[in-house]
Amino acid sequence: MHVILHNFRNLAGEKIINSESILDTGMNCPLEEAVFTVFDVETTGLSAERNRITEIGIVKIKGGEVIDEYETMFDPGQFIPPEITRLTGISNEMVYGKPPFEEKAGELVQYLLAGECNIILAGHNVKFDYGFLNASLVRAGHNKLMLPSVCTARLARRLSRALPSKSLDSLKRHFNIRTKRKHRAIDDARATGAILSLFIEQLVSEHEMEFTDELIGFQYRKIFEEKKLTARFKKLKINLQSVPQRPGIYFMMNKNDEVIYIGKAKNLKDRLSSYFYHNTSHSTKVRKLVRFVHRVDWETTGSELSALLTESRMIKSHKPRFNSAIKSYRKFPFLKIDVQRAFPRVQKVYEIIPDGARYYGPFSSSFTVAGLIERINKLYKLRKCDDINLIPAKNKSTCLYFEIGQCTAPCNLTVSAAEYGREVKLVDKFLISQEEEGAAKYLEREMMIASDEMNFEQASYLRDHIADLKKVLLNIELTNSIVELQNYIIRCPANTDDNSREIFLMVNGKVAKTFCITDETISNEDEIKNITEEINYLYFSGALFRDFVFSKVHHKFKISEIDTLKIISNWVYRNYKPSRVLKMTSKTRLEEVMKFLFKK
Repeated sequence: MHVILHNFRNLAGEKIINSESILDTGMNCPLEEAVFTVFDVETTGLSAERNRITEIGIVKIKGGEVIDEYETMFDPGQFIPPEITRLTGISNEMVYGKPPFEEKAGELVQYLLAGECNIILAGHNVKFDYGFLNASLVRAGHNKLMLPSVCTARLARRLSRALPSKSLDSLKRHFNIRTKRKHRAIDDARATGAILSLFIEQLVSEHEMEFTDELIGFQYRKIFEEKKLTARFKKLKINLQSVPQRPGIYFMMNKNDEVIYIGKAKNLKDRLSSYFYHNTSHSTKVRKLVRFVHRVDWETTGSELSALLTESRMIKSHKPRFNSAIKSYRKFPFLKIDVQRAFPRVQKVYEIIPDGARYYGPFSSSFTVAGLIERINKLYKLRKCDDINLIPAKNKSTCLYFEIGQCTAPCNLTVSAAEYGREVKLVDKFLISQEEEGAAKYLEREMMIASDEMNFEQASYLRDHIADLKKVLLNIELTNSIVELQNYIIRCPANTDDNSREIFLMVNGKVAKTFCITDETISNEDEIKNITEEINYLYFSGALFRDFVFSKVHHKFKISEIDTLKIISNWVYRNYKPSRVLKMTSKTRLEEVMKFLFKK
């Protein structure tokens, strides 16, 4: 923990923040608990001493998710050159009448430090923005901020070395991140936050990072990595030349032959090699792990998805001591309706469990889920109270939501269970339908209204939510443990060969069969015949069997099946392409399936 003594005062000299504020600066906290305050400033020039800030945009991120935003403009008190206006779109007319930085400085600092410990500032070429911010604070009579910082440009030079340019625009194109405007503070802060989240996920999954001090240190490590084998490697009984360049899992054992770590890899040879060369990007944990390793085994799989599933199963079985790192920095939110209860509620959750509820997701943004809940509460009359198990009674008083017509008051038996159930079905249809009554069409109508009213900020905000929702709709039967039409075929490419892929046959939300298709398979008539018979058996064998597969049959999931479902659904969500997922319906034909499986 770092102790930071801030004497924040306004221009009148009045203290606005306790001068002995003790802040945990996030130097040693789990990555998923840290608050990354991503910010961007627009200025009148390049000198923090001579020029001034015209705009600041701030996005707070925790666990890979945006939890808050802030933006404001300032009157810089100096002329904005035409070349700056051409670059940022911010003109002298736009800042006229805006408050000067000094007037907003106290509010800005309070926002930067408010509500959370473990705060880390972040930006793209953050030294520039941080320098301007601190210079402006000092001129306004405040102390400099002394928070730790993370730079996405530095991370890009270490994690995206193949990209010719590490500029923000280049990274946005590479990661397919859209923004409405270029070189506007809040848009650039949002894009930088999204890039930072992707980099942290990569560091967690590929470098076993757990804590913020590892991330902060990583950005300053040498980019050059030696290819000289360590002394520890020479003591191991492993020939790296014999390790295949295929997806799989690996086991690390100590001198007592106890499994101390299990990992997965897209490419086993590259992953295992990275442990035993003098790699400057190793975290403290990995360096400690390598000291204990005396033997390494591995097992190939048909794809990265199989490696993820096998790794999860093996970790549960062996419980290795070094498998303490989170396997995903980011937790995706779900929308839940607890239909297993008499009077269900709608709520946001981060886990799906086999409790009989309906789950919709995963969504990429909590804002999308919050927006959907807000619209559901306005359009439908489900209860909003916190009672988990509602016990209705005639003598119970109604709440404000009943008085304003947003609840049917099941609490005092104003509505029957059957009537309430019909309202729940309307909400379900709103969430999953792509017709006019569905949420996607509803949001599209809102977006068109906002656009017609020249409210382009709101239109852009809705556009992102629509894209998020449509992606979920493509995947919802797979991720939802209760929606019954969970019949999919997944083509997961093998990393070593674009023409080879592993096939996952999903029936009623469960993995029924997996097999691999290679160039040899395509030319082998017997194998094609076996695959055709397998597909026919699972999805097309007889009217009774077909009716069962595509009927609304309720079935329970075990915890292990839920874990498998989450791994598969997250993989599909992150890697979705129309060429990788085929949704099976009662109208799907065998010829269509075979074409999907064998097309290149």
